Amino acid sequence: MSISTTTVLETSARRLFPNQSLDEVLTELLLERAQKNLLKYQVMARQFAAKYEQDFEAFRQRVLGSDPDFEVEQDYYDWEMAVTGMADMKQEIERLRRLDQQL
Repeated sequence: MSISTTTVLETSARRLFPNQSLDEVLTELLLERAQKNLLKYQVMARQFAAKYEQDFEAFRQRVLGSDPDFEVEQDYYDWEMAVTGMADMKQEIERLRRLDQQL
């Protein structure tokens, strides 16, 4: 006799999140993940800002106006990913918070 994945997940959700609907559980878990991702991107951005002693926009202008070496170019792409990731996660957090208020 095999127990379905859905049954196992529902049972675990009810044990770990008593008095919450499955929608509330999923929303809470997704919100936690988005917040964790936001923190990761913020740390990356702060590290690059400290390394180059400037904000991303100033660094971006410097890189685009030059012929950067491999390390600087790679840092540019990674920093840009962090900045984009922060914006995306902020939007996702806001969306999930609005959803959570509706539940």
